[in-house]
Amino acid sequence: MQYIAIKQEIKQGEKVYLVSAISLKNKNNSVVQKIPHPLGSDSLIFKTLEEAKTTITRAGFLYILPNGQKEIQTESQKSIPQTPNEYEKIIFSAIKNKVNSKNSNVSAAAILAISEFPKVETFDILFEKIGEENDQIRKNAISGICRYGKSLQERIINSLYSENWICRNSAITCIINLLDNENIDFEQFIAPLIEITNDVNPIVQSSALNALALVYQQYQKFKKSSNCLSS
Repeated sequence: MQYIAIKQEIKQGEKVYLVSAISLKNKNNSVVQKIPHPLGSDSLIFKTLEEAKTTITRAGFLYILPNGQKEIQTESQKSIPQTPNEYEKIIFSAIKNKVNSKNSNVSAAAILAISEFPKVETFDILFEKIGEENDQIRKNAISGICRYGKSLQERIINSLYSENWICRNSAITCIINLLDNENIDFEQFIAPLIEITNDVNPIVQSSALNALALVYQQYQKFKKSSNCLSS
């Protein structure tokens, strides 16, 4: 198990304790959360030594006190494998805990960050968040879905039938954002889009009509390209 050194400094006449950390940033490159880590290039500042020790321990690391004394590793700590997978669990959990933050900027940043983890739990969160009213949260969720392209095509289509009209409309936005992806089977989008041109919500109707025309253009384009290659 790795150690994080706790450094003691005097700032503005007060004793504080510094812990190395990695920073999670939002789309505007603003730091929204810091997580203790031995390789971190940033720092967390604590007023008390106990706060520093507790935060390091919760992050899954051991600490070195300012006097150089190391925390004694317990048997339960020794049983925790410090592997890349273990770090992933810790970091994923820290990010996931902020997904539903009451602060929309923090939530949006967490959505963007969690998109880095291609797993079912991530995809469930992203598809849930495309139904959010907050514009930035919704955009980050859509962006996260689109980065995985064809692997999520079926789930995008399923979202077209959501009870939440914002979710349906966001699914259409996902389709439009994937128009340049050559791996997408655009024909699969055509029938569902035709169906929701009769959506009860006029905004969804309008989006569906626009997307339908664009998808058909791409379908024709790739179909002609395939015919040329086969001939």
